[in-house]
Amino acid sequence: MDASGWLENVGNDCRYAARRLRQSPGFAAAAILTLALGIGANVAVFTVVQAVLLSPLPYPHPERLVRIYDDLRGSNSRDVGISAPELWDLRDRSDVFENISAIYPSDGNLTGGEKPERIELLATSTNYFTMLGARPELGRVYTVNDEQPGFVEGVVLSDAFWRRTFGGDPKALGKQIRVDGDLYTVLGVMPPEFRHPGRSLAGDVDVWTAAGFSGPPWPVPAQRSLRMIPGAMGRLRPGLTIAQAQARLDAFTVQLSSQYSNDYPAPARWGLRLVSLQEDLVGNMRTELFVLLGAVGCVLLIACVNLANLLLARSAGRQREIAVRRALGAGRARLIVQLLAENVLLSLISGGLALCAVVFMKTWVLSLAPPELPRVSEIAFSPGVLLFAFAVSILTGLVFGLMPALQTAGPNQIVSLREAAADREQANVRKTPRACWWPPKLRSPLFCSLVPVSSCEAFGAFLKCARASTPTRW
Repeated sequence: MDASGWLENVGNDCRYAARRLRQSPGFAAAAILTLALGIGANVAVFTVVQAVLLSPLPYPHPERLVRIYDDLRGSNSRDVGISAPELWDLRDRSDVFENISAIYPSDGNLTGGEKPERIELLATSTNYFTMLGARPELGRVYTVNDEQPGFVEGVVLSDAFWRRTFGGDPKALGKQIRVDGDLYTVLGVMPPEFRHPGRSLAGDVDVWTAAGFSGPPWPVPAQRSLRMIPGAMGRLRPGLTIAQAQARLDAFTVQLSSQYSNDYPAPARWGLRLVSLQEDLVGNMRTELFVLLGAVGCVLLIACVNLANLLLARSAGRQREIAVRRALGAGRARLIVQLLAENVLLSLISGGLALCAVVFMKTWVLSLAPPELPRVSEIAFSPGVLLFAFAVSILTGLVFGLMPALQTAGPNQIVSLREAAADREQANVRKTPRACWWPPKLRSPLFCSLVPVSSCEAFGAFLKCARASTPTRW
């Protein structure tokens, strides 16, 4: 068969499927709502999984970004913080990092406006934005040229803070803000999509500030044993993998422990640990999100089983039609394709409805997410999500429609037609065709109403499990 003939058959099958659905509006509505629930849940969760787990971080060469942890293995203490001398040694002597920055999240009291406001701050090294390859939307960011022993006077604002405090006025550059009694000058504003790729105290960072960590309010002189900096992140040198970098750091920590034996006693077993920045940002959410994706997959599977049962029950009413078409020469494969076209059309309509519902309900759905879910601002509908929705819709139609199609277009339909005709002539009593072995009570209208109800109950059970697994905001 050439391409034009194949396309003609597809068009005929689609038109036939549409006519069949119009003839059974009650069944079509119940099936579409049932499938839309299952497909919509899968599309919503996959959208989150793709943004949080599958998409790389929105920075140049994100695979080279790492989080650096200090551990004291002797006492089984992890992430004990890093001292300023250790940070300088890693920057200047380790031969591992192209850039490295301290990370010090805090909060502060913003005054000088109409009313005081508690804001989220992040103190970093002056090369923080250079390390991330981030550029401002307005003005400039601080660089190593702004280095000072203590805090740098210039700060960088988030887009949300800039709009909230200055009303989005470009003339905010050069103005001063007062945080905890100290004055800072606004250097620049970051783009709306920029977020700090790490944990903060309560929410998104409002203000970025820099420090040299070698002058007040930091200890002078800096002491190696005072790990006052909560953490650090860095960008590896080009061509260096995390495993290779870890091996170099292990050798470097041995060297430092020998050089500064009083600060690094042998029983403490001090060491440095590297973790991919994306893995560190995701944390335990990877397992929870994949479990969630599996749970909504089970919801869709339950919907498919319910619809398969419903189609089997409906097949009793089509036995005579199929038998007549077989007697007129229609091939079994052709009938199966036609029946599957009806089911796939049903699932595609459900997928489109589910996709529209998820798009319009995105804000509400994200409001249910736990606060520790990272990269929420990056959750959006991409071509990958649309392709997933289309693939799931097609697969769903095949899954719930294949067995009923094989049953309906079975090879014994002509025999059933002959037996039914003989029975009508002898007793004028219609008997159930042998090919339909499903109990008659399941073919009642009540059974049709149970399909979406049972799927809703399954989805409700899934939501209860999700709330139990994330008690923060679920």
